[in-house]
Amino acid sequence: MKPFNFRKRPSKTDFSPEQAMRRLVDYMPDFYRTHRQFTSCLESLDNREWELALNTLIKLADETGHYFAEDFWFELADAADKMGLTNKSNYCRQQIKRNEKDIKFKTPFGCTTIKIDDTHFERHTSEKLKEEWATERRKKDNVRELTTKNGVHLKSHGRSGFLYITENRKIAEVEFELGMNGLILYFSSLTNWSLPTKQMLTTQEKQKIKIDISNWAAGTKNAIEFDD
Repeated sequence: MKPFNFRKRPSKTDFSPEQAMRRLVDYMPDFYRTHRQFTSCLESLDNREWELALNTLIKLADETGHYFAEDFWFELADAADKMGLTNKSNYCRQQIKRNEKDIKFKTPFGCTTIKIDDTHFERHTSEKLKEEWATERRKKDNVRELTTKNGVHLKSHGRSGFLYITENRKIAEVEFELGMNGLILYFSSLTNWSLPTKQMLTTQEKQKIKIDISNWAAGTKNAIEFDD
């Protein structure tokens, strides 16, 4: 894995301290949203107490012991600089170096990394970032063009991809990866229609989708395996 390249990082952002911290809050993974420091941060932002808000975000990372993204720390450091909080800025920049030393890879903005041991890690990702990734993926897969074509549509990205199941202009998405004996479908995680709006699936709808996929697989001679 490549080490961080600090020289390419600009020294300042265009965000004000308030804008930077509200952005960090918007992209916070759900895992942390019930944490007392997160709720304290929201209260501080509402009260326009920028230094307190910054302190609570630092404490949130410290108390969990998780590795927050390089950009999380950079934007906090920049906000601290703009508020004249040199010690806080220096501390935030030290956390970037801690990431480099301890996990040796970059955590995307909107994500955090939990180190299990030297070779095993877990990641929490914000729902906002997941939706942005999904929007980009759907655009590449031309999903909007599928809304008038009822059925099952496969879009592959190397050894993984998605099945898009269309019914009456609604689309459900099932992620898959290529296994030893065919496509492994992560069907258990399917809970809702994705487009045109997010809507919970009924038990009957999910069962029908499963039957539709099975019929599609038989007709196209695709070997499949449901994970449920």
